[in-house]
Amino acid sequence: MGLIRAVFDAAFRQGGPRLKPVGPRWPLLLFHVDTGGCGGCGMELEALSAGPYDMEGAGFGFVPSPRSADVLLVTGTLTRTMAPVLEAAWQAMPKPKGLICVGGCAMDGGIFPENYTVMGGLDRKAAIDLQIPGCPPTPQQVLDGLCSLFGQRAQPAKGQAEGSSSTSS
Repeated sequence: MGLIRAVFDAAFRQGGPRLKPVGPRWPLLLFHVDTGGCGGCGMELEALSAGPYDMEGAGFGFVPSPRSADVLLVTGTLTRTMAPVLEAAWQAMPKPKGLICVGGCAMDGGIFPENYTVMGGLDRKAAIDLQIPGCPPTPQQVLDGLCSLFGQRAQPAKGQAEGSSSTSS
């Protein structure tokens, strides 16, 4: 199986050298929960996993179940409806586990003020291991943030000059 993966990796590598994975487990498996908001961060994460960004080469991958995840990746402001879902996902994860907030809404509530249905961000409710700011952050900013967990820097996406940023609407 390892030989087959190596052949496919070499044949379909997307530009540039791959980062050397330096984590306790490779790839670091992420389970994404969108707790509410506009959905912009979720769309940027979709672009990260399907676009020209070498997320798997950097040592990260998404999983469909929290039971097989290493890290809970949260986007959107926390709503009262999604709080039990987020808690259930956290409890289902094996230890050791981590929490990453992507975007201003997940961090501090962003543009959504606390009210009868919105609880705000996770900054005052949980110990956050990594915060990736932005509204929404670009896929490259998310990848750079994830790579900072291991002290690495992600390669710019194919066709994107270093230091340039993309805009999202």
